[in-house]
Amino acid sequence: MIDEREIRFIKGNDKQQDEFIDFINYVFNMDGQVSDFYRLLPKLYKREYHPCEYNYLALENDRIKAAVGSFPGEVIVCGNRLTYQGIGNVAVNPYSRSKGYMKELMNQAIEDMLVKNVDFSVLGGNRQRYSYFSYEKVGRKFSFWMDESNIKHEFGENKKTKFTFILVEENSKEILKAISELQINQSIYYTRDDKKLYDILKNWTSVDIYGIYEGNEFSGYLLSYDKNKVKEIILQKQEDLAEVVADFIKTIVKGGISIEIPDYQRYFVNVLSSFAERVSINDRANFAVFNYDRVIEAFLCLKAQTDILANGEITLTINGKKRKEKLLVSVKDNKVSVTPCDHDTDYEYTHKEAMSVLFENYSPLRCNLPLEVQSWLPLPIYIFPADEV
Repeated sequence: MIDEREIRFIKGNDKQQDEFIDFINYVFNMDGQVSDFYRLLPKLYKREYHPCEYNYLALENDRIKAAVGSFPGEVIVCGNRLTYQGIGNVAVNPYSRSKGYMKELMNQAIEDMLVKNVDFSVLGGNRQRYSYFSYEKVGRKFSFWMDESNIKHEFGENKKTKFTFILVEENSKEILKAISELQINQSIYYTRDDKKLYDILKNWTSVDIYGIYEGNEFSGYLLSYDKNKVKEIILQKQEDLAEVVADFIKTIVKGGISIEIPDYQRYFVNVLSSFAERVSINDRANFAVFNYDRVIEAFLCLKAQTDILANGEITLTINGKKRKEKLLVSVKDNKVSVTPCDHDTDYEYTHKEAMSVLFENYSPLRCNLPLEVQSWLPLPIYIFPADEV
């Protein structure tokens, strides 16, 4: 029987590193030989990155019995700089469950985010499990599936290969530099430390990183998960997409492939829709927005780059996780403005309702909005797997 005075909730430190890794390996059924967190997510769990310092721990008699990781990140959206925290390694010892440890640690992590003025948070996992902590499944992704038959009929049986694909290794410094320079020139990009770039792109053990070349010219890169799932592709010239995909299937995959594309890569969506065998639209991840003003402005600006938005304005009261926000959101000639307002508003939402109206693929509440405002939504909030936890 554990005496209540012997239970502590603390932030981790480097001295607990070995015990911490042993603990999460145990909870997630990793043997420490073939599989472990050092291999699974090197960008976070390498010893030199001090992963335990980003964890909230529950201790019984000074032994780790639960952990919640909260790792910082940053995204630039149309010049708007947003901060976020990625939640990971949510773990409770099977003999210490139903004691409220996960709830306590999650609440501590979120409270710290609010104090630090973090703009939003993201995690993977069950919707209902994390909805208690203000997270909702949002962010639109298009998933395409195609194979060699689709390529043959689209390009002809005798299509000549135009692009080559170079597998990137940790010492591929020149390609990694080219990848970094290309990525930060996008309308939205997650800040990636160049010193950790290989580890970031290799975020999961099943990832292959390919530099794309036309002759000797760097044309872009893609990340392939489990050999046949492309979940990030960025090109110097977006009009190369169809041939890049065709050549990748013919020379690397040699079979069927799925490709995930965010809503804001609209040109890619349109191209792949024209010849893919199947397409589906799904949610991207669990997000919790804390600063609605900043996040709405950033992603509505991104939406304005892919859509012609109808002129209009709306006033909103959002009873958010952090605070009540009263906002005037307007669009004129595809220019976006989000400002505070101090009068009665057109609509009032809870945090959960606001997440649905603004970011979910389908929201019944959106049907009550003016048609011009409906044309702005959902906002294209998104995170690539390489940048989540």
